[in-house]
Amino acid sequence: MMWAFIDYENIGSLDGIQMGKYQRVFVFCGPKNTKLNIGQTTFSKFFKIEIIKLKTTGANNLDFHIAYYLGIYSKVADQHIEFHVISKDNGFNGLINHIKQTGRKCKKITLQSKDKAKSAIVLSSCAKLAIKRLKQIDGRKRPRKQDKLENWIDSQCRSIDDTINSKVVVNELVKTGMIAYSDTGVKYQLKK
Repeated sequence: MMWAFIDYENIGSLDGIQMGKYQRVFVFCGPKNTKLNIGQTTFSKFFKIEIIKLKTTGANNLDFHIAYYLGIYSKVADQHIEFHVISKDNGFNGLINHIKQTGRKCKKITLQSKDKAKSAIVLSSCAKLAIKRLKQIDGRKRPRKQDKLENWIDSQCRSIDDTINSKVVVNELVKTGMIAYSDTGVKYQLKK
């Protein structure tokens, strides 16, 4: 048997997690995670999923909660249950090694990066122009709401394409991972 402890705040989606191999899943969400993105994940059987929604913020707050639950369940769960910590955070490595030393199977699972797929997307000339100009703007002055971003793209690209559909351009930027939406608005992940 295997149980998953998912650092949702760190990975941002349940897409790519092989849920069917787990009997129990714990999903740890921070206060800014208002929705669970399951992506293309399909479920072929029933399993128990628990969503642990934290109300407080702070440096490594969610990580401390995962460590707490790992400690509790390490003591009370049957010894044959293997723990998988699903996160990109290397801070769990020491704890995982310690749990292994107690005799329990435990490992960190890092999901395959989708950067290769994102880089394979061919961007329109408007999307390329938008990225170029967004990189030139101080991060604090970039549009923070979707409608504001669409209006900004419309104004920037109108000179090269008068049939611009700013919603399509925004979708291109989302698919490449250049922007994402959170409960606070548009989040930029532009590399200089």
